[in-house]
Amino acid sequence: MKFLLLSILLIIALDALSQSGWSRRKNTYFAKLAASYFQSSDYYNLNGEEMTTSVFRQNSWVFYGEYGITDRLTTILHAPVLKSNGFETTNTVYGIGDLKVEFKYQLFKNAPVSISVAPEFPTGSRNNFATNKTNPSENINLPTGDGEFNVWTTLAGSASFHPIPAYATISVAHNYRTRYDDIKFRDQIMFSFEGGYKLADLIWINATIRAQESLGKPSGVTDFLRGDGVAFTAVSLGASFEFFKGWSISTQVWGYNDLIFIRKNIYSSPTFSLGVFYEIK
Repeated sequence: MKFLLLSILLIIALDALSQSGWSRRKNTYFAKLAASYFQSSDYYNLNGEEMTTSVFRQNSWVFYGEYGITDRLTTILHAPVLKSNGFETTNTVYGIGDLKVEFKYQLFKNAPVSISVAPEFPTGSRNNFATNKTNPSENINLPTGDGEFNVWTTLAGSASFHPIPAYATISVAHNYRTRYDDIKFRDQIMFSFEGGYKLADLIWINATIRAQESLGKPSGVTDFLRGDGVAFTAVSLGASFEFFKGWSISTQVWGYNDLIFIRKNIYSSPTFSLGVFYEIK
């Protein structure tokens, strides 16, 4: 059960909206509230070997918002406002997650290429103990944050295929990680590609492939709770539908494989999310 934060970190990473080369127009905004669900007993260790543990479950509510400060500078907020974590053998515990504030700048006025910097603050609970159902004297730490300050830097480029209602985005990101207590985490790198198409001028569908790997040599500290050494390849399918002017509903499912980077230090199972968002363009 000591491997649970790895799945938490993965859910957080995949729940965020994809990066793009576009910035928002000045004084326009986008706001989304999404709920996600994950459960798995399939854990992949540091060598990529599959193990079976008791089932871990997580429900999370995440707020995501964008605001156009200027036509080329966008600020982004990613706030996990509530998460519940628990194994089938423990009670369920609750808490907020780590807050990420991002600033994205479109490098060229007429070309959708952007760079963004996103510090992530350790606002989540570093210690959040759940009690074993059959032995109340035993407990396990199910934190809702990794206890460290880190910074994501992302370079993204996008293309519109107008008049065809379709788009594509590619991005590469680096996560500079610091310390939790005396543990120095390894940095991470992530690659992502997304494509989308609007069906019958009604429903946007999208597909994404994302791959993450840890950089450098192992630290020698096998602190699985903090997610050091996480690697994965993930794919998703999603759809969104505008049901009222400015208001839309969206859904997405993520799955995992070993196509680019093999799964390490993670639980692997489909992740489902459902959200409602409002947009002023």
